[in-house]
Amino acid sequence: MPKKLLYYRLRILSFISIVWIVFGIISFENLLRTATDIAFRVRPFPFVIAFGITGFFICGMLIFYLKQAFNHHPLWLAVTYKMMSAFILFGIIAFILLLVYYVLHQYHGTLSHYLQIVFTKLIFTKTFLILVFDTGLMALLSIAMLEVNDTYGPGRFWSMLRGQYHQPKRENRIFIFLDINESTSIAEQLGHEKYFHMLRRFFSDLTHPILINDGMIYQYVGDEIVITWPNTEENKAKCLKFIRNTFYLMERKKATYIKRYGRSPQFKAGVHAGEVTAGFIGVIKKELIFCGDTLNTTARICSTCNEVGEPFILSEDFMQDFTKPPGYEVAYIGEKELKGRQAATKLYSLKFD
Repeated sequence: MPKKLLYYRLRILSFISIVWIVFGIISFENLLRTATDIAFRVRPFPFVIAFGITGFFICGMLIFYLKQAFNHHPLWLAVTYKMMSAFILFGIIAFILLLVYYVLHQYHGTLSHYLQIVFTKLIFTKTFLILVFDTGLMALLSIAMLEVNDTYGPGRFWSMLRGQYHQPKRENRIFIFLDINESTSIAEQLGHEKYFHMLRRFFSDLTHPILINDGMIYQYVGDEIVITWPNTEENKAKCLKFIRNTFYLMERKKATYIKRYGRSPQFKAGVHAGEVTAGFIGVIKKELIFCGDTLNTTARICSTCNEVGEPFILSEDFMQDFTKPPGYEVAYIGEKELKGRQAATKLYSLKFD
């Protein structure tokens, strides 16, 4: 697994594990501190740590394995399988922790007698059943948090919670419109269903270049993806690096795509920078929207790639106050009148040394 993707998933895992620990504190104070039907003395610190460990392993399983294992199933069935797996893992962890308790506290009776007490004085008690219910509720909440985070994308859900874009906000941003070449003819050749699978694989492969270059996926529009960064010189370099990483990634995967789909997708990209207005819109479906001439211009630049015979085109505004890093060849193409803009726009081609 790529390091950046691993770090991203570990950040999510750490956050949700902290939520489990907080919930463990609440459960102890409201449930176990006053429990009288269990035979074991439960101390706050070990219980909270045990609850956090349980959450860590359950969420780790959800993030690193079950997400990929069930992502082709209907949501209700995927959630059912995940909940079943969470309960099985909870049972395994609880059994291991009880054995650790048996060893560390040097229980003087036999193991069979100890297990008998576990079943009669712990597992079949009302307190433990409530704890199992709470664990299931936390597992369901964790699944929901992961689904929402995947839907909104890295950072966007937390931006909404913080109210970062509650009011319209002016920002200066970089945008890339990345589009698959000859998408219509490829779809006709492969058939729409096979083309969709190729498109999903292509966007999935783009995850790593986007993450390692700190890009944010703004939206998918058919066979086009829009990626954005705050407009800084450092992010301009990351933008070029993203295009380069994606180009060479697709070159390495070319044989795999041809073997599976009969075609390997080639892409073009238009890059532009400028001011936009950002904010969340919608009532029953919240979505972060960027609006302004910058996006329209970026789309026009992307569509110009075929006209001038260049796969990657940069705008004059993107190149402003930017020192090209080594390893890239940027050449002036000329001025181009773009629909919606009064003045002609200077365009530059991008190649890799």
